[in-house]
Amino acid sequence: MPTLEELQQVMRERLGDVGIAVDTGIPARRDRDRAPLSFSQRLVWGHQQRVPDSTANNICLTFTYTGEVDADALRHALFGVVRRHEILRTTYHCDDDGVPYQRIHADFPPPLRTVDLRDTEDADERLRSLVAEAATEVFDLATESSVRLTFVNLPPDDAGAPRLAVVIAMQHIVWDGMTLPAMARDTARFYDAARLRALDSADADAEIAVDPLTPQVADAAEWEQDRFTRADHSADIRFWEEQFGGDIPTASLPYDRRPDAASERSARLDRNLSDAAEANLRALGAELRMPPFSVFLAAYYLALRAITGRTDILIGTTVANREEAGLRALVGNFSNSIPLRIQGQGNDFGELVTHVRAVTDAAFDHRTFPFEHIIEIARKATGDEHAYPFDSLVLFLDQKIDGIALPGAEMTWELADKGRIALPLTVEAFMHPDHTEVQISYQVDLFDESTVARLHDHIDAILSAAAAHAPYAGLLPDE
Repeated sequence: MPTLEELQQVMRERLGDVGIAVDTGIPARRDRDRAPLSFSQRLVWGHQQRVPDSTANNICLTFTYTGEVDADALRHALFGVVRRHEILRTTYHCDDDGVPYQRIHADFPPPLRTVDLRDTEDADERLRSLVAEAATEVFDLATESSVRLTFVNLPPDDAGAPRLAVVIAMQHIVWDGMTLPAMARDTARFYDAARLRALDSADADAEIAVDPLTPQVADAAEWEQDRFTRADHSADIRFWEEQFGGDIPTASLPYDRRPDAASERSARLDRNLSDAAEANLRALGAELRMPPFSVFLAAYYLALRAITGRTDILIGTTVANREEAGLRALVGNFSNSIPLRIQGQGNDFGELVTHVRAVTDAAFDHRTFPFEHIIEIARKATGDEHAYPFDSLVLFLDQKIDGIALPGAEMTWELADKGRIALPLTVEAFMHPDHTEVQISYQVDLFDESTVARLHDHIDAILSAAAAHAPYAGLLPDE
């Protein structure tokens, strides 16, 4: 039976997750108008300083509603989200010593554009163009809002129901994989409030009431920096040094070209896993009592091993460091990247999956150590001043992420291909109730589409044929 202290902690976490103020252990920042950048923000900000015209860190979501939607109430709701979450009212600057900081503005509404395509024959094509435009427009982090909104009125569906698309473009400095649930929850709540106020109030255009949110991202950023300064990092440093020990290349991909300077221009190749691969991915996870991510990552490792001939491979992934109560309620970027060194231990596929899980668990124990310092360790350990800890990133989502649902309307949503990525290759797998979609984005200066298609083929073939107690060497495709 849980103790009283444990029950109290669970209650604090649940209250914090919906933005109700709790004693989180994260104090209010010392200056209400500014704060240091978190380590996650520093990575994104630093990349934008090095590549000012980069859109690799853009996020663009399109929510399409079929049914009656009160567009004015939705506008009020989204602006309410901006007022509730300080991170959406923040710009980024350098002090006189070159140290970056964030400035929080009391009033900083995002730009909102409305486009009417209801009488346009090629409305869906026009919408795709608008989304592509929104996904590839550069953000100026020092002067502009990090979120942009576009409302697109579309022709009704075949049954005559109205359709509305809402395009939300954001910069990664305010977004990680756990942001959408927080944004969706607040938007839905504020939408209901805006609709009720429109019915009950003579001043229907007044701003809706927004409840306070504690802590905010800037509070967590200052707390994180203070905690890092005080802490002993010797164990983290030793662990990450070991990950780059020996003759381990940080670049393990099957490059078709290696130009002196590759651009961030990218393409994306999407596929669903075959029925056999899909069924086996789920069955092996259950049989081995391992998360699907470990099974998928083992298959990806074998696919790279088949193409490159390497057995010792570094693969990146990300973690969302939102363990403190209240952080899961925030719009913001709390992610950290970590390298996973997979060496192909064991003989059968089940043993390989166990090895992958052990590697992942060990790295997760050091997940709060900032990636910028992991980069420094990799460069020192390898003797390559330009080394990056990995050249491919694998993300796996096996839980349903709902979009911004509104009453009275059906909703679908999608993430746009922004045509730019910062890494040579990124693999994103989304496990839905009835299928798993695998999206592979790749820098076109480095890879041919045929190479990425071959990687898709190998992942699918390996997952289709894998068995817990069968030697995994037999799964390696011929090259």
